[in-house]
Amino acid sequence: MADPALHVRAAPVPHPGEQPQRPAALRCLASSLFALALATACATLPAAVAPTWTGAPANGLPYRLFLSGAATPEHPHRLIIWLHPTGTDGLTLVEPLAEAFNARGWALLTFPRGAVQGWSGADANRVMLGTLPEVARVPGVDAERPVLLGFSAGAQMALELWAARPEAFRALVLVAGAPRLSRGDELHPPHGPAHARVPLLSFIGETDGSAPLWRTALEAWRAAGLRLDSREVPGQGHTWLLSQPDEQRALFQFLAELSPTP
Repeated sequence: MADPALHVRAAPVPHPGEQPQRPAALRCLASSLFALALATACATLPAAVAPTWTGAPANGLPYRLFLSGAATPEHPHRLIIWLHPTGTDGLTLVEPLAEAFNARGWALLTFPRGAVQGWSGADANRVMLGTLPEVARVPGVDAERPVLLGFSAGAQMALELWAARPEAFRALVLVAGAPRLSRGDELHPPHGPAHARVPLLSFIGETDGSAPLWRTALEAWRAAGLRLDSREVPGQGHTWLLSQPDEQRALFQFLAELSPTP
């Protein structure tokens, strides 16, 4: 894969419990509820499976790559990059989906970082300029225009990467994110021909503080020519939503409809 030469500035990335323009007391409450929901989600998911491939490139982030034996250089798996939330690398959340991704022709790339504090522009550059070129050399991986799958702060970083270099990505899947960027918001999204070619799928809990923002964005972003779909999950707040069968089905259908060519 060619060097994407992508440099993302270190824009502030919201904390998973932080919603735009909330009073401080509500932010504290939301943070506590997020921690409880995350702990519950982790406790109910099966243990993460062993990766097919691991690495620690000098200029990148250490990674875990999940790839099935069916992937070959002639018939490679396309790549999904996991962007974790603040406070955890989220491996126990997303890696249980690796087998289902592989069965559908997708490789999964994750980053073992422990109790990490969100994302910075430097982190993003290490992924794009250090880790991704190494992963692209693994036989059976198609790393051209990967899909970004981000949860909470990871969803915000996915949006920032897409805003900065839309042609580098095939699609975005955003879980418990907010349609607010360093260069755009729910009413004024990044837009242009390259942005409009990238499908966006948002999963948001009905009681998440960002749910009203996505309702606004669904109309405004589509009016700007963007390919946005937003799923509001009833009875859920700011939490991991892809442990639910209906949302998994929606995710897999979204991936199935993506163009097989970059």
